[in-house]
Amino acid sequence: MYHLPSEPAMISYPHVRNGSLVLMVWIAGLVACGGAPKDQASEAGNKQAEAGPACVSVDSTPVALAVLDYIKAASPLPQRYLSAYGTDSAVPEDGFKVLQAKGPTYFWNGDPKAQAQVKAKLADVGPYTTMLVIYRGKTDADNGKTVTVNLRGHYVGGDHDGKTSPDRAIEVRCDSTNWRLTSPQAPTGKPSAAPAKQP
Repeated sequence: MYHLPSEPAMISYPHVRNGSLVLMVWIAGLVACGGAPKDQASEAGNKQAEAGPACVSVDSTPVALAVLDYIKAASPLPQRYLSAYGTDSAVPEDGFKVLQAKGPTYFWNGDPKAQAQVKAKLADVGPYTTMLVIYRGKTDADNGKTVTVNLRGHYVGGDHDGKTSPDRAIEVRCDSTNWRLTSPQAPTGKPSAAPAKQP
């Protein structure tokens, strides 16, 4: 007659027949323990740990920090902003919110007629320095813990019309909880005149 091992101890219930509860407890034990060989379980854990950074703050993304650093270091310092509309050059939403927080922000597209209308609107509101911020993509490294955001700028209207702002590759790194610029640029001086309230 075959005997079950004495360990682990089995609890007997009189209303359960044919050892079905014992089988269910044994299966539940396997599930609770992972049910996978130790090597596979540890490998899955390592992959999860290396999957990416823990930096998930909504108001501190790599793109947002890069856009803020770019416009603060621009010379002359922009007072209004443009972002491309409907193209790959459009500043992503998190970066666009940064532009909106720093000054009046408008959409810009490739249609010359629409561009002329935007320029007329800008001139009508006032002679404030306006920059078109151009997003040129980003690259990840170190399993997503380092992000390089590529940006460029182009001044539109006013005294600086047609002037370009240098391309920059801005590196942002996750230091376990927050995204931080690895080499922030020094801000430029303040604009000569503070913009009035603009529509």
